[in-house]
Amino acid sequence: MDIEVLMGELAVVKGEGNFTASAVGSCLVAVLYDPKLKIGGMIHAMLPSPVTRDPSAPLRASAQPDAKYVDAAIDLALEKMRSLGAQSFDIEAKLVGGANMFGFSNSDIGQENVLSAKKKLKQEGIKLIGESTGGSVGRSVEFSAATGIVTVKICF
Repeated sequence: MDIEVLMGELAVVKGEGNFTASAVGSCLVAVLYDPKLKIGGMIHAMLPSPVTRDPSAPLRASAQPDAKYVDAAIDLALEKMRSLGAQSFDIEAKLVGGANMFGFSNSDIGQENVLSAKKKLKQEGIKLIGESTGGSVGRSVEFSAATGIVTVKICF
C-alpha cells in the first residue's frame, strides 16, 4: 500500500505500507516506527504548535488535534500506533525537514519545528535515532513500514 502524506496530514499502518512526503521545506516530517511489531507512522506538520494551546499541556481525549502542528500530530500518531499495540519504549523516531527556506525572515520556523518535535519525543520517551534537518534546501522522504528504512532525497 502506497501512502502519500501531504502537508498537515499523518498516516499509521501495521505491516506493509510505503509512505512518501514531497516538497518538505520548513515543514517537519517525523517517521515513527516500532520495529518489533512493524507499526509505522509518518507526520508532515507545518508549524510547531497551535498558539491557542499550551504545548506542555497534554491533549485531552475530547480534543481534536490538528495534524498541521508538530506536537499535536506526534500525539495523534502515537495514539494510533499504541491502539495497534505499539509501546513507547519500542518506538523509534527519525526527523526530516525543518529547513530555513526564507533566509530573509526574522524567524526560523523550520528550526522551531525541529525543536518542538525533539521536545515532544523526549516527553513521550521516544528514541530519536536519526535526522536530516536544517539547512536551506527541501527534501523528499520515503519510508517502508515493512523494513523501517527511511530514504531522504535533497531537492535543489
